[in-house]
Amino acid sequence: MQYSEGQLGRVFVVRIDDGEDFLAEMQKFVSIKEIHAGSILFLGAFRNGRMVTGPEKPVIPPEPHYVIFEGGWETFGIATIYPGDKGPSIHYHTSVGRAGHALTGCLREKATTYLLVEAVILEFTGLNIRRTFDEKMQVNLPKADPGTEAPEQKPVQDIPKKVSETTDKEKKEDSDDLPGGLADIIRDLTRRPPT
Repeated sequence: MQYSEGQLGRVFVVRIDDGEDFLAEMQKFVSIKEIHAGSILFLGAFRNGRMVTGPEKPVIPPEPHYVIFEGGWETFGIATIYPGDKGPSIHYHTSVGRAGHALTGCLREKATTYLLVEAVILEFTGLNIRRTFDEKMQVNLPKADPGTEAPEQKPVQDIPKKVSETTDKEKKEDSDDLPGGLADIIRDLTRRPPT
């Protein structure tokens, strides 16, 4: 395991419109705003795109299994941003679904927006992580680099912490959130809220 500790910096909300390439627009935005490290949360729909849905076989190094989707698919996903050899390196994972079919994987090369995609970008400051090529895995991986300083970033103000108040009822509900098996999960998914 490797890790680096940082802080939350700026927060952006971005709308990518119909027909725009989501991946290209995100790369451009992250570069312009000089976001060196962070995470992107997104939801919306893609007209078409290309993704890796796993390896052809579970071997190292992996040979990616590519899937192309077309025709308007609902999506939600997450991405990480770290410095790379050519500027900010963004790694996307998403799920897309249409008419009872779903795909999950690593979004690659192009994803054309259908209607819109909403993205929330959370910037991280103070991290010493870079995305570099791993010879054994033959892919780019994030690597903690404790011997270097984090990239210079905009100053961040301290945010006062709120003390969360929970009632005894909320504490009991939290303890009941762990289902015992598949039947419990299905019951939880199909249960209607009390009226």
